[in-house]
Amino acid sequence: MDKKKVLIVEDDNILAKAFKIQLTEDGHDTLVAVDGEDAMLKVRQFNPDLILLDLIIPKFSGEEVLRQVKQDPKLSEIPVVVSTVKSDPESISRCVAMGARGYFIKAHYTLDDISKEVKKVLAEK
Repeated sequence: MDKKKVLIVEDDNILAKAFKIQLTEDGHDTLVAVDGEDAMLKVRQFNPDLILLDLIIPKFSGEEVLRQVKQDPKLSEIPVVVSTVKSDPESISRCVAMGARGYFIKAHYTLDDISKEVKKVLAEK
């Protein structure tokens, strides 16, 4: 089985490190982006199999990253799983409408839950 590439877009260093450790242990090739600009650069260079995306990041928002990914024909097939503190129904429905495959509110989920979702979405790809 070849390693799946996961781009983690997360500006919280501790959380980014935790996601990276967990997903690397799961056998994925991982890369971290710390802001919207960095995320778009790395999406194009790394060509990930999945993007784990925080919505509240510097430079431009995770929603903007999601919009750009889904509007680019070369990138639009990349599944995006949102992991954020934004729990308002508007943010959730906007992201799902734009094509997010999963939406996690950080305080309500464990690393294990997110790991399982990443595996599930990659298996569906």
